[in-house]
Amino acid sequence: MRFQVAALCLLASVTSNPAFATEFANGAWRFDVTEVSIASQRFLARHSEGERLQDQGWGMWLNRVQASLGWKTRWSIGARLDSAVYWLRPEGRFDIDESLAPTVRRDGASRFRNSVYPAKLWASYTAPGLEVTVGDAYVQFGRGLVLSMRKLDDLGIDTTLRGAKVAWQSDPYAVTAVAGFANPSRVDEVSGRSLFATRPLAQDFRGSMPLFGSDRIVGIDVQAGRGGTAVISLQGVGVQHCAPYAYDSAGQMVDRNVATHMFGTCAKNDTAMWLGSLPTALGPMLNADRVIVAGGSIDVPNLDGLGTLYAGIAIQNRKHGDIPGDPRAEGNAIYATYSGAFGRVTNTLEFKSYRNFYPIAAAIDANRAPEFINVAYSSAPTAEVVTQDSAFGFFNACVNGGRLRTDVRIRESLLIYGQAIHAQSKSELGATCDRMGRIYVGPLARAADLVTNVWDGLVGVEWTFDKSRSHLFASAGGRSDVTEADKLFYREAHIQYAFAKQIHGAYSIELVGRHRLREEAGQNQRGPSQTSEPWREGEHYTSLKIAPKWVLSQGFEYTTRLGYPTYYVNGSALYRITDNSNIRAFVGEQRGGLRCVNGVCRMFPAFAGAKIEVTLRF
Repeated sequence: MRFQVAALCLLASVTSNPAFATEFANGAWRFDVTEVSIASQRFLARHSEGERLQDQGWGMWLNRVQASLGWKTRWSIGARLDSAVYWLRPEGRFDIDESLAPTVRRDGASRFRNSVYPAKLWASYTAPGLEVTVGDAYVQFGRGLVLSMRKLDDLGIDTTLRGAKVAWQSDPYAVTAVAGFANPSRVDEVSGRSLFATRPLAQDFRGSMPLFGSDRIVGIDVQAGRGGTAVISLQGVGVQHCAPYAYDSAGQMVDRNVATHMFGTCAKNDTAMWLGSLPTALGPMLNADRVIVAGGSIDVPNLDGLGTLYAGIAIQNRKHGDIPGDPRAEGNAIYATYSGAFGRVTNTLEFKSYRNFYPIAAAIDANRAPEFINVAYSSAPTAEVVTQDSAFGFFNACVNGGRLRTDVRIRESLLIYGQAIHAQSKSELGATCDRMGRIYVGPLARAADLVTNVWDGLVGVEWTFDKSRSHLFASAGGRSDVTEADKLFYREAHIQYAFAKQIHGAYSIELVGRHRLREEAGQNQRGPSQTSEPWREGEHYTSLKIAPKWVLSQGFEYTTRLGYPTYYVNGSALYRITDNSNIRAFVGEQRGGLRCVNGVCRMFPAFAGAKIEVTLRF
């Protein structure tokens, strides 16, 4: 808040100059401020929920203020200041169980940290055919296959490259070059976890421990053929995982002077010490001290009236210390998509073939900060629905598959569609493969037990009526995931709907829901034989909308999975202050679970409490 007041004072002081005020009024200057403020209080979990004590009863106020100042269409500078304040920390509450106190204190060493820090800083210059940014920038090469540093609001992920980005374009050519340090958001709203160095613990002689390394990234994307029949692109990216600090022989951080170690150190011994402290069970990327990815693509925006085509390939090389002949060192990927419309029918076809090809993971200590294990610098297209959360493990690391979707436009207001997906994964159940796709398995496992075959399909309808003031979007489908040894690993059936109906004038009602019948090997085991049984889960929300200001919602969520409450009830109210500003209040419970966006997933704990969110833009 202090940052916001200071920015407004600065604006007031400069606009007091008559010449400046005239330029500002004429649109030469632009000043934008956005504030997002979230305050929440969690209740104690219900007894049947079995949640950890450290996840209950705490409160938080998270504030993000972003301000930018621009001159004409050329220059702009900006910053985002993030702050977090916590109360009723589990380790400080009087009702803490002494038998759990050591565990709660260890967990709290990296959670519930009051903080204020500059999350994003940038300055940019834009001219015809040229854009230069110094500071934080989002960047993506090869549709994420080579590099992807972006923001995913649904998952609370916001990763930029802090350094320099230069984009030059003069058709038919374009070049984008980047260099700098990875800069993920340091505070996780959902869990209260942060990536700041931990608080020292009395039982740990090493003192404060870092959670995030110093990840250096350089990359270039070159395009030719822009404005013509086909655009050919070549991309190259190098990532180096370095240590955040220097270490002594006992593994304790030394020389923590901020000026000295603002950018970490790539000294061999320090890097080996840092990467050696990270878990080894989360794929071959986390402990790699160097990753190189090279790729190329062709984009044909018009196949002589027959549709559009995009195809990309990439190779990946990883270095793990001095390991000779490392079978994890190389991987490759092929991805292609075609879309074509023929009369009222539109077909979209996707194909993927990935062999030992992993997302470039951020060097984060997942033992102490597991909520950040989804931070990565690349994300291969999944050829699945956007919200697919049933591709388990490293499903896409060693996989062949494709997706076909067909849309039929019956009339302007009515669309029906169907979709079919088939994939074979050699890595979903823990195996790995080499660059040729040959599977590696453990000494006690058979390849047929680890290779999974997936069939997934759905049908749906999109119907608008009442002069587009009402609509029905609905779909139903299923998924089957079976090993080559004919053992069921996972299956589900699901329906999803969003029905909105105008009642009268500004009043309308909306019904939104998703319901699933799920079964997974080794999960929801019951009885003396510990047999896995199917379970049901889903949610339904009813909303009353009073345009353009109010949205009043009531939600009901449920699950029959063993060890969880059967139902969750909540209510919320949203008020739009202006077109760009709103306030939302939420009270009640929400079911936890895995959520995914385009192959990036994270686990959300169940929520029971009250929350208020304010978004202001001016």
